[in-house]
This record gives sequence, C-alpha cells and structure tokens, in this order.
Amino acid sequence: MADAHRIIPLEPGELKLAQALLARSSLWAVCGCGREAVIDPAPWVGQGLKRQPLAQLEPRLRCRCGARRVPLEIRGLAEAPGGPTGGIHIFR
Repeated sequence: MADAHRIIPLEPGELKLAQALLARSSLWAVCGCGREAVIDPAPWVGQGLKRQPLAQLEPRLRCRCGARRVPLEIRGLAEAPGGPTGGIHIFR
C-alpha cells in the first residue's frame, strides 16, 4: 500500500510535534494564500518543544504573503503537493 496517509487527531489541537518525527511522516505548513512548505522541526525540537501541540507552534511561522500564523499538518512522505512549494519559514 502506498505511503499516503494522514495522521488524524481525535480532537482538534491534539497532534504534537513529536508525531511529525515518526518514520514516514513530515511536517507541512499550508497558508491560506495557497503556499505550502515542508517544515524542518529540528529547531523546535532543539528548544525542547517536542510535546507542544502543533496549534501552539503555528504563530511561529511566517509566509511570504505576510501571514503571521500558518496552519501545520502532518503528512505521509508520499503526500507531496503537485505545485510549487516554499516561502514559509520558522520565525522564532
């Protein structure tokens, strides 16, 4: 079976950063402007934030369009978007 799976939380805000570190998982930011980017969680892990809910990390992202909060999601490795990516960065 393909690698296309999403980790679906039982309740909103339940997903933690540590879940993005699991094998075959990747952390993605998806802005309202349509821009998507894979996010390297290493800086946050280095700050001891592995147990933080993803929703609490979203204000730490900035999009090229000017958005000061970008929603995060965990995707399987095979769920790469078809269009261009990039332009979303960890701010702090």
